[in-house]
Amino acid sequence: MNWYGKRTLVTTSLRAGTDLLDLADRISAETGVPRVPRDNRSLKALLGHYEADGLVVVEAERVFFTDGSVEFFFHPGLAVLRIVEIRKGKNDQMIAAMDLKPGQRVLDCTLGLGNDALVASYVTGENGQVLGLESSPIVAALVRHGMRTYNRSSRAVRDSMRRIEIKCADHRVILASLPPDSYDVVYLDPMFSCPLKKSSGINSLRPLADHRPLTSEVTALALRVARKRVVVKDIRWGNRLRDLGFSHLTGGRKSPIAFGILLKE
Repeated sequence: MNWYGKRTLVTTSLRAGTDLLDLADRISAETGVPRVPRDNRSLKALLGHYEADGLVVVEAERVFFTDGSVEFFFHPGLAVLRIVEIRKGKNDQMIAAMDLKPGQRVLDCTLGLGNDALVASYVTGENGQVLGLESSPIVAALVRHGMRTYNRSSRAVRDSMRRIEIKCADHRVILASLPPDSYDVVYLDPMFSCPLKKSSGINSLRPLADHRPLTSEVTALALRVARKRVVVKDIRWGNRLRDLGFSHLTGGRKSPIAFGILLKE
């Protein structure tokens, strides 16, 4: 299986039992990435032996991707703190940009780490819906597995994770296929035009991410699918949002992040 022209394999921990082997086989089938035996090799040796660019490693405590320098795995990260703050009645910049309410439907076109989808799922609640699209089969599989199995948070956070539907798909294709007004909010968080290198989570995602820039054609499709608005996240000092016609920008005054909003007329 290639990710953007690179070869990836699935393997397990050194002393994997039947459960881990079965999970590795399921992830292999889900992603189309072949499973290879660990054969008592180090991960570095395994990469070299198969001339692979990356490995999905199934262990008892976690499932992660590594290219030998970074590791990508699901963790709710700052989403948990954001939910705690929302429960205290404090403002969340993304939720404010979405004007999100319980019971609404959100299409997250760029799932990535899944943190924004998790916060949106908490706000939309039991009667809402969050669908996360992710073009990378590896990212989609690891985040899906993580959201199904992560148990180190509150019941409210876990329930919010479990409600998220994850689909491995190119959002450009899905947006073109959906009928008008399918979702209250369509959200896009493409890889930033000026990367924030300090984010360890994004740095680990970077080798697997889709780096194609957002285009006006995609935002037009998103606006057709949205019932209320399209929200795009980007770096504050970049010009991409304005170049794409987002005249309404919002976000914290001291934050490097801005949200562009297109309202449905």
